[in-house]
Amino acid sequence: MTSRYRLALAATLTTIALAAPAATPSIERLAISTPMSDVRLAVSPDGRHRLWGVVDRTPGSGLEIVESWLVAGQWTPPVPVPFNGDANDFDPAFAPDGRSVWFFSNRAGGSGGDDLYQVAFDPRTRLWGTPRNLGPIVNTPGNEWAPSLSPDGRNLLFSSNRPGGSGKQDLYLAPLHGDRIGTPMRLGPAIETGEDEFDATFAGDARHIIFTRGDADGEAGTKLHLATLRAGTWHDAGALPAGINCSAGLNIGPSVSRAGRFYWSAACGPGDTRLDLWSADLASVLAGMPGDQRRTNAR
Repeated sequence: MTSRYRLALAATLTTIALAAPAATPSIERLAISTPMSDVRLAVSPDGRHRLWGVVDRTPGSGLEIVESWLVAGQWTPPVPVPFNGDANDFDPAFAPDGRSVWFFSNRAGGSGGDDLYQVAFDPRTRLWGTPRNLGPIVNTPGNEWAPSLSPDGRNLLFSSNRPGGSGKQDLYLAPLHGDRIGTPMRLGPAIETGEDEFDATFAGDARHIIFTRGDADGEAGTKLHLATLRAGTWHDAGALPAGINCSAGLNIGPSVSRAGRFYWSAACGPGDTRLDLWSADLASVLAGMPGDQRRTNAR
């Protein structure tokens, strides 16, 4: 069982102490959340198609990706995507043009552990292609998680516990040149603390990243943080407001839509023991950072 599966399953099975949410920013639990743990919502560029990961949708099914469509103002019930394999598939993210989806899987034929994959998608016909492994520049015998593309499509962000890192999950950026992927580089010492840094997304542009820090095994909790790029170096701007890090346990799976909505997964409802999908306005989330960090982020 991978630690990514243990983390998600922990929220399904373990009672989590809750932190009182702050008055601002306003947060909303998405009605599409299932009775199981839901992780990392991906929203298509046109806002009418949603993908996310579900843990044990049926007993023993492990990690699956499901999809839902906006029809006549209502979201359809989630169903498994046709490219799910026989093993775990998780952490979907749309490309900026909406014509492919990136995810991780431990299906047969990979490099070992969880690998990153890309699958083509035709928004007009709603047909999926065949997933392709991103290859040895990105994938290792370790675990690669949570791919995310920058809004301009020029960079791939993901986490990995590959050799040469901290030994835990670290965040990496790899340049994209069409179908070619350049050498991944770690975000740097201000981000790498010796804890797990994983589950990251670009926050509206290529200079702001929201990521998860804590225990990827799900035993000691995690919080969402903001990282900013200044003068070529990534800096940790601190944890997001308590209204976003609303669980004393797991706060994971951040993503941002083209419309400026911020999404994440947490067990924040009264008595909840599973991960739900939550939403807030991204601008309000960033404005909720301490004043000196807001000024830093505006430079």
